[in-house]
Amino acid sequence: MKKIITLFFMMILASAVFAQDAAQTETGSLEDELFGGDTEALVTPEQANAETQKNGVSLTGDLKTATLALESNKLRIGGSLNAELGLKYVWNDPYTKKSNTKKAFLNPALAQLQPTIGANLFFDARPVQDLKLYGKFIFEFPFEKNLNGALSIGKEQLPPALQSLFPDGLAAPVSVNGSPNFKIWELYTDFSTKDIAFFRFGKHTVKWGTGYFYSPADVINISRIDPEKPTADREGPVSLRTHIVIPKTQYNIWLYLLPDTETFKPQYTAGAAKAEFVFGDWELGVGGWYRYEKAPRFITTLSGSIAGKVAVFAEGVFAWGSDYTYYRDDAALTPYTVKNKPFFQATLGGSYSNADSHTMLAFQYYYNGFGYANTKAADRIIDSATALLAARNYFAPGAKDILDKSGEVAGMGNRGQHYIAFTVSQNKIGTEDLTANLFQQFAISELEGLTTLSLNWRIFKFVQMSTGPIFSYPLSPSSHSKGSIGYNLSFKLGGGKF
Repeated sequence: MKKIITLFFMMILASAVFAQDAAQTETGSLEDELFGGDTEALVTPEQANAETQKNGVSLTGDLKTATLALESNKLRIGGSLNAELGLKYVWNDPYTKKSNTKKAFLNPALAQLQPTIGANLFFDARPVQDLKLYGKFIFEFPFEKNLNGALSIGKEQLPPALQSLFPDGLAAPVSVNGSPNFKIWELYTDFSTKDIAFFRFGKHTVKWGTGYFYSPADVINISRIDPEKPTADREGPVSLRTHIVIPKTQYNIWLYLLPDTETFKPQYTAGAAKAEFVFGDWELGVGGWYRYEKAPRFITTLSGSIAGKVAVFAEGVFAWGSDYTYYRDDAALTPYTVKNKPFFQATLGGSYSNADSHTMLAFQYYYNGFGYANTKAADRIIDSATALLAARNYFAPGAKDILDKSGEVAGMGNRGQHYIAFTVSQNKIGTEDLTANLFQQFAISELEGLTTLSLNWRIFKFVQMSTGPIFSYPLSPSSHSKGSIGYNLSFKLGGGKF
């Protein structure tokens, strides 16, 4: 009888998880409960929000051995559709005095009315016990996109008669029409053995790191966190993951094999490993990443809570050498590399939520040792590349060199060394249909600031309005940035999860 009651109770809990209207359904987080996720901070900014906590149901028990969890012949199909219509204006260099202020206001650098129609579909199949098949696919408007760019032709590939005319090679414009705007976001299989080792093979997001706005310890995923959209999904690579649970402990070991999906050469296969240890309300992670001819990285992560209300998280990264190409601030923008020198990255942050006032706060500082202490050279490269692309002047002398250099700078993500970000969310202003959010970032090395204000109003069940200004501005008269002012007005029209 006790077994029947226990089984019935687990069915209720499992049904509640399947029915949640949270983003977990989209990202397939159920497999993290069944097979184990990569990592999970004890208290994240979302988890610290008591208002969110009471509206959902979470399973804290271990479902790995539950027979209901992997019942055979089960298939879930779902997804979401996002439908928005947005109006956006941007005025460049608004802080310097204009001879004709009215004319400058009436002629913004950008005026755009843009529809956003995007959908994702996922399937979650369990044909037999201890086997899971999962896929997630993304579609976006425009459903067919044009791919514009330049075809680079090196000097040595040109006929001898043209090599003197194009000493930097040639960049020819290329345009491809009708390419479907479709992406396979995740596609993998899970299987396990003896409830100790859990395997995942395929393309999937890896949840390394504890940071909210920045996560230097996330050395595996293809995409980085966008500080303005910190909860958005990140794209992961193709990998073989092995999760080993240490029996009778709360310790876990994660092993990764990451094939090189460009050359497919075995010597360029990367490996990563991480161990996680739980001590009371704190979780410590220690790991490393290595690939042939790349700088090895050693990482540490820490997450926990203070008095169960304030979430705290930290990350540290040590690397021997840098994989980036740097440029000197001279006339030739001379490139150089640094291979035999230690590099460090570190971040520290926290979050707090008050259920009575419906307020959530999050703060984070990030030191990026790979970045430039002085970003003048990188700024010059980005400015030159932007001008070339705007004019489509691919045949200008030195165009290929500048575009190549801009690719190196863009690949760094954060090209400076010091960043601070925080957000304040008011989740109820008189009514739960009215909310507000403030996001603030200081790029200290670049001497730039960014402030975003957003007011959100759920007009009725299927229509929501969001509006607010965006300010970017120099933090010093010597700043490279002249700043901008933007204004956004958007409407969510229908859409939702299914």
